[in-house]
Amino acid sequence: MSIALGDRIVGPGNPCLLVAELGINHGGSIDTALRMVRAAASSGADAVKVQSFSADSFCTEAATYQGERQIDLFRRHELATHSIKMIARECRAHGVMFFGTPDSKWRAELLLECDSPCLKVGSDDLVHLPLLRELASLGVPLILSTGMADADEILDALDATTGAKVLLMHCVSEYPTPPSRANLRRIFELKKLKLDCNVGYSDHTDGIEAAIGAVWLGACMIEKHFTLDRSAKGPDHSFSADPEQFSEMAARIRQAERMMGCGLGPALDGAPSQAELEMRVLARRSVVAGRALDVGTRIESGMLAFKRPGDGLPPRWADDIVGKCLTRAVAADEQLHEGDWM
Repeated sequence: MSIALGDRIVGPGNPCLLVAELGINHGGSIDTALRMVRAAASSGADAVKVQSFSADSFCTEAATYQGERQIDLFRRHELATHSIKMIARECRAHGVMFFGTPDSKWRAELLLECDSPCLKVGSDDLVHLPLLRELASLGVPLILSTGMADADEILDALDATTGAKVLLMHCVSEYPTPPSRANLRRIFELKKLKLDCNVGYSDHTDGIEAAIGAVWLGACMIEKHFTLDRSAKGPDHSFSADPEQFSEMAARIRQAERMMGCGLGPALDGAPSQAELEMRVLARRSVVAGRALDVGTRIESGMLAFKRPGDGLPPRWADDIVGKCLTRAVAADEQLHEGDWM
C-alpha cells in the first residue's frame, strides 16, 4: 500500500524517495545548513531532513559519548526556530521536500508549520511511546526508524501509532555500520511485521553500496547522512555521503529502478547486535523527575521527563508511575526506579 507524503507517492511502483539527512553535520551553522540544502538538491536528493531538538530536553549531564557530555555535544548543533524556517524555505526554493525529526510535540508542530508533510522518529525514540502517541495524534504520516529494536518493541511502536499512516525504516544504530552487519534482509522481516506497511532504509554504512542493495530488496525510501566534507570534524561526517557520492548513489538507484524485478530471500534474525544493545544506554531515554519532588508527592504526567542516558526505566513506565505517590524525595533530572512509588 502506497503512502502520500505531500504530493509525493511512496511505495510499490513509485520511485524510491532519496533523503539527504542533514543531521548535525551543519555544526549548528545556518549558513552551512543552507549550503547543504542547495548541494543536496543538485545531487539528486528528493528530500532534505533536519533534526529539531533541544539538548536539555533529552540529555542529562550524566549522558556521555566518547568522553564528552552529550548535552554539550548536542547544544553545539541545535538549530533555532528561525533556522528551521529558513531551511524549509530553501528546500521549497530548490524543489525538494522538507521534513524533520522532532524531539517533542511542540517541535513537531513547528515542523508542520514549515509544511513538513510527515514526521520522522529516530531509532533512539522508537520506544518513547508517550512521544509516539503525541505524534500520531497530529494526523500526518510517521516514519519510524527501527535501529536497536527487537520485534516486540517495533510492534509496541506500531500499536502506539495506531491511526497514523506509518513507514518503517530498517536501520542499524552503529556509526558507522560495518558492512557485515548491515543486515539488509531485515527489510523482509519488517514487511512481515506489518503486511500493509512500506519499508525504507536509513543507511549508516560508509559508502553507497548498502543503500543501493536496499533498493534491490524493495526499500521505498533511502535516508543517507549528507555532508559537504567527509573529512570535517564531527561524529557523522566520515560515513556521510558528500555531493559526489550522493549523486552517484542517486544515479545508480535510478538505474536499479529501471532494471528492477522482485524476489524473496531467507529471513535473518533481526535482534539488535551487542553494539546496539550498548547504544541503547547512550541513545535511549529514561524516566526522570522533571523537577525536584518531595516524598509523598502524587505524581502527575507533567512532573516526569524523559532524558538520556537510557540505563533507567524506559518511557513506557510513565503510565504505571502517574497517579502514584513517591516513597522518597527525587531531585530534578534524577532517574526514577522501581520501588520509588506506591
